[in-house]
Amino acid sequence: MEQFLGFGENIFEDGLIFFAVRSLLIWIVSEIVVKMIRRSMKREETARSESTRTPVKFFGNVIITVVRSIATFLILSSIKPLSTVGRAVLGATSVIAVIVGLAAQEAFGNLIAGFFLAMYQPFRLGDLVKLSEKDLTGTVEELSLRHTVIRTFDGTRVVIPNSQMNSAIVENKRTENNLFSRQIIVSVAYDTDIDHARKVITDCVTGLKNYIDPRTEAERKNGQPPVNVVVTDFLDSGIELRFRVYTRTAAEAYEFGGQVREAVLKGFRENGIQIPYPVRTIEMIK
Repeated sequence: MEQFLGFGENIFEDGLIFFAVRSLLIWIVSEIVVKMIRRSMKREETARSESTRTPVKFFGNVIITVVRSIATFLILSSIKPLSTVGRAVLGATSVIAVIVGLAAQEAFGNLIAGFFLAMYQPFRLGDLVKLSEKDLTGTVEELSLRHTVIRTFDGTRVVIPNSQMNSAIVENKRTENNLFSRQIIVSVAYDTDIDHARKVITDCVTGLKNYIDPRTEAERKNGQPPVNVVVTDFLDSGIELRFRVYTRTAAEAYEFGGQVREAVLKGFRENGIQIPYPVRTIEMIK
């Protein structure tokens, strides 16, 4: 019996059997702690406002990583060839040495970048962001220790290292009233009555089923129009008009933009408003 229990003593402390039991117990305890942390995270995310959910999730992931790392080092310390490594990492002096070593690596850079992203929150989970340098637009789905995950309109998940997200120029499309906006651009002929074109556009947009009025009560009292149509440019063939429409989600903004364009096109046709296009006249000289 003693020979059976002592099997593998030259590699494992107290033999293979005790090593396996000890390792199993350590891992079970660590997973119980991880589950408790995740439950606490869910409660905190539910109780907190949307602006504080991102750092809660990030720091929760940091704690989970630390717990699992400690469990791994404890298991490694029971393997004689690796015991020196495991105990050294757990020592205060060696921890400092490890941190200094990691500081020069990309992984630690991503961790620090993720920390700043979670603290200063240039974007939150669920925000629609655009990275112009990478020609990428999508919804922030996850912020982990190493990377940020963005889900595109095509349903794909793009994984970007935190160090790149921290240094990138990010356009956050979420507005102050938590609505997503989409800019619509149309052009009309130079002989068009601009006020009439504004009224047609406003009637077309506000008549749609999914229209959301973004104005505050004070803005309504002050007479701000429900759709702010602005003349933005004089083109070669016509006058450029721009306005914004609002929806609750990014997916709705994309679909609603198409509905608005179709409604405005029909409204212009019904009211005799021409959408111009470049025309070239070629004279043939004989």
